Formats: sequence, C-alpha cells, structure tokens
Amino acid sequence: MRDNKKASKTNKGRKQKSITEILFTVYAFVLFILGVLVVFFTKEFDVISLKGDKGEIAYIFLKFIGSFEILASFLIFSIRKLKGRVIYYSAVGLIIAGFINLYLLSMLSEYIILPSVYFIFQVIFQLSFFLVLFDQVKRK
Repeated sequence: MRDNKKASKTNKGRKQKSITEILFTVYAFVLFILGVLVVFFTKEFDVISLKGDKGEIAYIFLKFIGSFEILASFLIFSIRKLKGRVIYYSAVGLIIAGFINLYLLSMLSEYIILPSVYFIFQVIFQLSFFLVLFDQVKRK
C-alpha cells in the first residue's frame, strides 16, 4: 500500500511532454545530423558528382545550406519548451518557410535532380508543423 502512495507522488511531479516539444526535438536532431553531413561530407552526400568550377561553387552553396540547417536545429531546439505566442509564431514561420521551400523545389525541378524521398520528407515536415500549430491553437 505504501508503494502505491510513493509511486503516485513521484508521478505527480513529472510533467508530460507536449506534441510540440517532442516534434521540435526530433526536428532539431534531424536537421543537426543532416547539416553536419552536408557540411563535412559534401561530396559523399550529393546525388550527382559535379566537376569543374561550377561543381565547386555548387558544393560551397551546399555547405551554406548545411550550416543553415545546423543553425536552424539549434534555434528549434532552444524554442521547444516555450509557450504562448512565441511558439505559435515560430510554428507559423516554419510553415511559411516550408511552403517557400516546396515552391522553389517545384520551380527548380527542371534544373536540379532530387530524389522523391526529399519531397516526401518535406511534405511530412509540413504536415507535422500543422499538427504543432493545431496543438498550440487548441491550448489557447
């Protein structure tokens, strides 16, 4: 009987994580891993091997994208526990940035070759950001 009381006391102090916190933590780790791969293993990470000066310029752009992904992972990880309007506006901003990314990918589909897994990954991210936004609106 005493064991049950002790167990219930320890569970009361433990706070359940929200779906927003869980998803933002997952995003942060995924973006950090992808960013590190793109920055440090650029030539091994690309889909097509590029040669010449244009290839080197493309690799430099890929490294900029990788460094942005690392920066975005730290930002998302730092805002994961925030509440209120800050997390609401962050989710809206991530949704807008994701739609801009999808739009640019569709516009550049003639010029770049990306696997369809990347598009599926982007769509899953967008849907989960809508889930985060819905969770934040529901909490208001």
